[in-house]
Amino acid sequence: LDEGHERWEGERCPICFLFIGLPVGEHAKMYACCMKMVCKGCVLAAQLRGLRGCPFCRAPPTRIDDHASQLAMIQKRVDKG
Repeated sequence: LDEGHERWEGERCPICFLFIGLPVGEHAKMYACCMKMVCKGCVLAAQLRGLRGCPFCRAPPTRIDDHASQLAMIQKRVDKG
């Protein structure tokens, strides 16, 4: 699949498996609960279905300003290896 840019496998949405457009930060959202980068189309589709948490792992939503809980989730994943 040649889309004009070389991309590594990590830049595919884990839900729809489509390539995430460049720049990735504008076309996807990173979730701290599962450390997945989900495309904005899948985020929108999940919101339209009524899912308010992570569209990949379905973890409950965290407050945007609650950096301590996000850091704790990331540290837990790092400790698991």
